[in-house]
Order: sequence, then structure tokens, then C-alpha cells
Amino acid sequence: MCKTFAMIILAGAVAFAVVPYAGHAAAYEDQGQGGAIHGGVEAKSKRHHFEAMFAKGGVRLYVHGADHNSVDVSHLSASATFYHPSSSKPWFTRKLRPAATAAGQLPTSLDLPMDLSRVPTKGAKVSFEVSGLPDPGETTATFTVPFTLADDDSITVGKATKADEKAIAAQRVCPVSGEELGGEMGPPVKVTRGGSSIFLCCKNCLKQVQANPDKFFTASATPHSGSGHHDH
Repeated sequence: MCKTFAMIILAGAVAFAVVPYAGHAAAYEDQGQGGAIHGGVEAKSKRHHFEAMFAKGGVRLYVHGADHNSVDVSHLSASATFYHPSSSKPWFTRKLRPAATAAGQLPTSLDLPMDLSRVPTKGAKVSFEVSGLPDPGETTATFTVPFTLADDDSITVGKATKADEKAIAAQRVCPVSGEELGGEMGPPVKVTRGGSSIFLCCKNCLKQVQANPDKFFTASATPHSGSGHHDH
């Protein structure tokens, strides 16, 4: 193990104990089947689809059922085992926790906050084990994906799902136009950056977000003053 990286792990803001790993997880990789709406790495088990996002600040794992709908992760437990390119033995294992949410909202991802900036971006792999899945046909799933560090400033665009309904209701209006979400413009457009998402009334608003993402990706996501209604 790289001594420098080991020191970073121990010095992280969140401490995680190293857990022995019994063996390499079986790979069920299936690109293009799970619908990577967040720009992460896709994987497929027997009855579930997963999307893993790796950023410098940690790991985020989204879970979808066989019907591609989001799974409530409140009662799930998961672990991520990292494999260094120079060794076939497990490098280290950490547990993921349900993401923190606002009151009344269900978590939509399993998170692991830690410094991943020193993990090699070529050749490293991560094996996940997720247990407590509500599908009786598969209560535990294991899969392996390549470690791919995402650009924290990259923007991905996808469709809003049923799991986003509460977040859409909380945001209420488009931060670009000020139009009400889900109104005459149709289903909102979901825009994600570095693990955070906002919703737009239509794709015509996307250009302004792409041109100045720092302006719109705020905690409140309030409409831009003076933007008002615009032609669609």
C-alpha cells in the first residue's frame, strides 16, 4: 500500500475501520443497461442496476430495481473494497451509509465520504457488496467496477424519476426562468454536478447553467432575479 495514501485515509474527516474482505466480488458489469443518469459507472447484478460515482471527496452509489426505479436505501448496508493496480489482494474496505437528507425525504444514494484523490486512476478496481435489498429474489448483490475519478465540475443531464418528486416539490421553480416545475413545460430536466442536482423547467434553460454552473448550483437553487419568463 502506498504510505502517503494510507496517511491520508487515517487523517480523513471521517474515520473508517479497515474490514477484512473474504474474497474478490463477482463482476456483473453491464454498461448501458442501468441508465447512468448521474454520469457514474454502471453495473448490473441478477435483479438490480447500480451506478457508482467516484469523486475526490468520496463515493456515491445509486441503487435501482429490475424495473429501473430507484430503491429506498434507508435500510441497506453496503461496503466498497478497493484493489490497487499492482496487487490482486484487497487494498482496503470501507462501509457506505445512506446519504443525509432533509427532514421527510428518503435517501437516494449510499455515500462514503473520504479523500480519494490519491487512488490510481488507471487499473484500480472497486468491489461493492450491498445487502438488505427489498427484492426477495436478490437480497444481496455483489459487483465490481473500474475506479474512474469524475470531474467534480462536469455536468450531466438526465430524466427526473419518481425518487426525485420530493426534491422537485422542494425546489418548486426553475432556477433559470422562474417557471414552476412540472407545469406547461412538461417533466423537469435533472442536471447533476459533482453529486448535487437541480431541476430545470426545460432543456432551453440548460445553456445558461452550463455557461455558469456556480451561479445555479447553490443550496437554495432560487430563481435568477430578472430572468422571468422566456420563449420556449
